[in-house]
Amino acid sequence: MERQERTNESLTERTAFGMSRKRVKIGLPLLILFVALAVAFYIGSTAPKARKTPPLREAPLVETLPARHTSQRVTVPAMGSIIPSREITLKSQAAGDIVKINPRFTEGGHLKAGEALLKIDDQDYRLAVAQQQSQVVSAEYALKLEMGRQDVAKREWELLGGGEVVKASDSELALRKPHLEKAQADVEAARAAMKRAELDLARTTVRAPFNCIVRTKKVDLGSHVSSQDQLAELVGTDEYRVRASVPVDRLKWISIPRDRDDQGSKVRILYGNGTGYERRGTVVKLLADLEEEGRMARVLIAVGDPLDLKAPKSTRPPLLIGEYVRVEIEGPELDGVVALPRSALRDGGNIWIKGGDDTLDIRAVDIVWRGESTVLLKNSMADGERIIVTDLSTPIQGMKVMESKPADTTAVKTPKPEKQQ
Repeated sequence: MERQERTNESLTERTAFGMSRKRVKIGLPLLILFVALAVAFYIGSTAPKARKTPPLREAPLVETLPARHTSQRVTVPAMGSIIPSREITLKSQAAGDIVKINPRFTEGGHLKAGEALLKIDDQDYRLAVAQQQSQVVSAEYALKLEMGRQDVAKREWELLGGGEVVKASDSELALRKPHLEKAQADVEAARAAMKRAELDLARTTVRAPFNCIVRTKKVDLGSHVSSQDQLAELVGTDEYRVRASVPVDRLKWISIPRDRDDQGSKVRILYGNGTGYERRGTVVKLLADLEEEGRMARVLIAVGDPLDLKAPKSTRPPLLIGEYVRVEIEGPELDGVVALPRSALRDGGNIWIKGGDDTLDIRAVDIVWRGESTVLLKNSMADGERIIVTDLSTPIQGMKVMESKPADTTAVKTPKPEKQQ
């Protein structure tokens, strides 16, 4: 009985201990959560609160250039090709075999005006000259005999009463005037035939008509040629020409001579596949038609001594027929214009000005010239005004701007003559 009581007490104690542990497991997390909430509430209620302020608007930094009115000479760019100024197909005026030829009469050979190119067999022509000489002597002999008969006929006419009135035709026949005229005509004809024979003989030596280079050669030593046979194609070396294409609306900037005494625009010719060689030329003519494909006008530019034959020590390469070149045609000089980098032009016709109160002024301008890297403006601003060259993402009229560095005290550097596009 006592033992049973002890067992019951032990069970009661274990039951109470288990319940106590269960209460601890449940109550401790709740206590921790409660404490955390209390601490968070305390921190939130006692923390300083941030004041709401409007966002600050910072003026964008810009770079500027000063405006200055100057004089600028413009240049019209164009592309062209080299063509001959003088080119002929040389033909024979005599027939025969070629018996002699100039060593320089070959493709690419240079020949001076009047220099012999080749010689045609002239034996037949010399015989013809000798024969005509005989004819001249015979005709002159006949004329002298007739002159003697004239004196005899005149004396006879006087003895037969030539003072009486007779028909004019009878008088002429009695005095042998028709005979004299025929003898004189025979002499003139013989002399003319003599000159023709001498001319044919001279034509057996074919000479260069001007300073030239042989483009193509079509005969050689021993060839038989007849009259009008082609001998060679010759190109004059004193001058070449550049046939350049320019837009029609750019012709107003180019001086094209109308008379021989007029001076055309000066031209700078660049060639050599970008190696920097250049020559000088002059506009001499405007062709009458437009290009079929590009509908562009074409001007001819004269280039003197294209092969540097007058300057044999020159190291630059010669111009070649058919070579493509770049030309820069000098236009007129524009006064009172402002030169700006092309990047300073906005929306095709505006610029940005930094006003005296550091605000942005979007201004329309009068563009008189558009170059590859420079534009020329007129009557658009005053000297010293600051032109903004920095890009702005959202430009607004009157917005504040700030210069990123001290103002440049010099004007925009005068660029080289600009090329229009």
